[in-house]
Amino acid sequence: MTRRWLPLGILLIAASAGFGATKQADPPDKEMLKMIEFLREMEMIKQLEMMRELDRAESLGEQAKNSLPQKSAPATKKEAPK
Repeated sequence: MTRRWLPLGILLIAASAGFGATKQADPPDKEMLKMIEFLREMEMIKQLEMMRELDRAESLGEQAKNSLPQKSAPATKKEAPK
């Protein structure tokens, strides 16, 4: 009795595997392509913002270095004779 169902089961498995393979080969639809393009643009925007922040941090670092008072050589103490 189980031998009668075996070929049917094998046929169903092969058909579902073939259908799954063709389903993956379908090209992405327009909505998916728009979403991919949107994500690429968002990544580019993130990179631009990060570059601006780095430039801003570097310029603030340079300003901080320039605004620090220049240290002069330490003054030598003259000892009073005892």
